[in-house]
Amino acid sequence: MHGRRHEGSGADVPGWDLKPEEISGVLTTVAGHIGDEEQTEGLSLHSKSLGTALDDAGAAAKSAPIGTALQEFSTHCFGLVKDMVGLGSSAVKGAGDAAMHYVNGNLDMAAEAQSNAGTVEDP
Repeated sequence: MHGRRHEGSGADVPGWDLKPEEISGVLTTVAGHIGDEEQTEGLSLHSKSLGTALDDAGAAAKSAPIGTALQEFSTHCFGLVKDMVGLGSSAVKGAGDAAMHYVNGNLDMAAEAQSNAGTVEDP
């Protein structure tokens, strides 16, 4: 949300240049990449497809050690995917909330929403 002030913005905050229509378009695109709870699009759909493929691989292998390895991989992988979806969703919501508060002129709430968006730990 950094840049120069754009004429017609909801409020005068030095360093902010928000264009609500553009923000909405970007957030909609990002949300589509993240996916939905029904697992019909984006990362959530790919996660569902991976789960099916791992189940099929385990059934085809008919081997306890391979089945165990696939289960351990699945548990690890889906934990990471869950974290990615959660953080991505939090970031989209936080950015959307911050933009809405900014446009409505509530700059304190905009700054708070921006700071509450998902954080990613340094690996």
